[in-house]
Amino acid sequence: MFFKVRVNRNIILDNGKEKNINETYLTDALHFADAGYKIVQEIGTDAEVTDISLQKNLKPLVNEQTDENQKLFIVKIAEDILMEDGTYKTSKYVLPVFAEDSIKLQAIMKDFISQGLENMRLTTISETKWIYI
Repeated sequence: MFFKVRVNRNIILDNGKEKNINETYLTDALHFADAGYKIVQEIGTDAEVTDISLQKNLKPLVNEQTDENQKLFIVKIAEDILMEDGTYKTSKYVLPVFAEDSIKLQAIMKDFISQGLENMRLTTISETKWIYI
């Protein structure tokens, strides 16, 4: 399960001054406590976890992060399903994807959809500033 963890912490800038920042992390964990613990283990105990939320709509990662310059995008794909009564039902899937930019993201998603999901369409692309741990 994916959890979004918001953290407040102080960092030291290049000029030596201290600055308070807020960061958002996305992590795969077993439960809320595990998610918070995982983030604190990574960034240190001087950080304050201000919020942990289950991202129950997120499906598994489309790809792995291969470069620290890659951004985390949240992408929605949809499928229209013809029902027995002649109406259509739209099923949407929310996927986390790593890419350097939106152009490369389009190519990644085109390859992903071409793997047997041709009846699906890309509906939304959201670039995040989230950090994946």
